[in-house]
Amino acid sequence: MSELVRVWTDIGGPKPVAILARIIEKNGTQYKIQYFSPSEDRDHGRIVYKYEDEVYDIDDDSVTEYLDSMNESDIGYVQVGDNAWIRDAGDSDEDYVPSDEDEDVESIDEEESFEDDEEEFLDEE
Repeated sequence: MSELVRVWTDIGGPKPVAILARIIEKNGTQYKIQYFSPSEDRDHGRIVYKYEDEVYDIDDDSVTEYLDSMNESDIGYVQVGDNAWIRDAGDSDEDYVPSDEDEDVESIDEEESFEDDEEEFLDEE
């Protein structure tokens, strides 16, 4: 296992982006890393992330965050194969659909408020 980090990377946009990577070798302030990237593969419709085959040399100044972990599961991924992970759906709200109950409660509150206002008006007369 290797240390996980986030690395500033220029992916062609207006600003650099912090991408997950693993350090596979350290030599002073120079690191050899592999980026952790989304692949074309899917597992039950979910994006599969893999470490790229290519190894990159970076300076430690390129590291934006040391994740204090050597295990992808510590940062929200589940291994589904050799060099294949998906995001852990346990903490995800992606499938949240608001219920109609919230709207009903709001409607009831509005009706009660209207009734209270009506009673106050009648009491004043």
